[in-house]
Amino acid sequence: MVYQDGMTPNSEFVRRRGPDLEHVVRAHGFTFVHFLLHVTGKPTPQPFVDGDIYCVYNGEIYNRSYSHTDGEVIIPLYRQHGPSFAEHLDGEFAIALYDFEKGIYVFCTDAFATKPLWVNGLNVASYQSCLGGYELSPNTIMINTTNGNREIRPVVRFDFNHQHKDTYDDWIAAFEAAIRKRAYPNGFIGLSSGYDSGAIACELSRQAINFAVYGVAGSEDVRMLQTRLERHGGKLLTCSQAGYESLKKKIKTIAEEYDYSTVPGGPIHCPRMTDDWGAVGSAVLFEQATSDGRRVCLSGQGADEILSDYSLYPDVSTLHGIFPEKMKPWANFQGGCQRAYLRKEEHIAGAYGVEARYPFLDFMVVQEFLWLDNRLKNQTYKAPLDHYLRRQNYPFVEGRKIGFSAI
Repeated sequence: MVYQDGMTPNSEFVRRRGPDLEHVVRAHGFTFVHFLLHVTGKPTPQPFVDGDIYCVYNGEIYNRSYSHTDGEVIIPLYRQHGPSFAEHLDGEFAIALYDFEKGIYVFCTDAFATKPLWVNGLNVASYQSCLGGYELSPNTIMINTTNGNREIRPVVRFDFNHQHKDTYDDWIAAFEAAIRKRAYPNGFIGLSSGYDSGAIACELSRQAINFAVYGVAGSEDVRMLQTRLERHGGKLLTCSQAGYESLKKKIKTIAEEYDYSTVPGGPIHCPRMTDDWGAVGSAVLFEQATSDGRRVCLSGQGADEILSDYSLYPDVSTLHGIFPEKMKPWANFQGGCQRAYLRKEEHIAGAYGVEARYPFLDFMVVQEFLWLDNRLKNQTYKAPLDHYLRRQNYPFVEGRKIGFSAI
């Protein structure tokens, strides 16, 4: 987080996101405080500093080589490309860059704002509780200047106008690449009996990646889940009613809360994030994974929102499973369920010092889906995944969506 002199931040929850190293730097009337979760490269304190340019960053950058850690590439890109540097990044990120010499302050989120960034004037933090303010929208480059001017630019531009591809091959290639770049040799996944995590597990195995697999019995098709767990040598986790209530109380004390609705302007799915049964289910996974020394999770978040728009849950769906000939962003594309469930993933993962990565929200995975002929999109439920799983002869239950829960 970054805050100006005179402000008193709350670091209770954000400390848990970065348990490995705390670093504080004061410069130009600002205090830069960073809590590091060490995953990539060498443990490197932030902010990154070059002259009068200071930068703090959360996430992973996949398309730039580095010497010590991935975030070191940001300031050189800014020097090369100016405030639009984020257009040249492939990754999951929230970035705040302060150029005190030029009086330019740049705040960025990736295409889906997978990593949270809250803004209060020129002050920023990962959580609202730190400094207040508002959450920066997905796909945003916000450029502020000392004289009070502000400009907003997109990081990427999705093409909704050309549904021209008549096979799933390019989507599958993009999915394979998304797994490859996010795979971590000591990572883990939460495996369900459904499409999304099944495809991730299948592809990790195909690429011979070392990863741990945990399944939570909960509301799953237990026979299918056990079949998959046996295939990957995974663990089946269970949670009693008493355990559920105890864990729910725990996450209410360790996780940043979030008020959210899955339907913009519509009914609230849960009044508070920690009341969501899926939040407790995620905590079951993270408790086991962290006790096993694993800290990077590949999540299936985004597949429901992009590949089906929750077509099996009509109360929260705009498209109801029918992608039209003329496409435009739909409510759950970046908002609605996407926003709510991303924050649930990030806030619960953050409470356990776990980094979540999102292959289904990779730019090219989403773009290749948008480029599919709408007849291919509409061919079956989650058509590209259906095709991929059949091609790999991976077990799944056709046309069924089961909500994730601990019990």
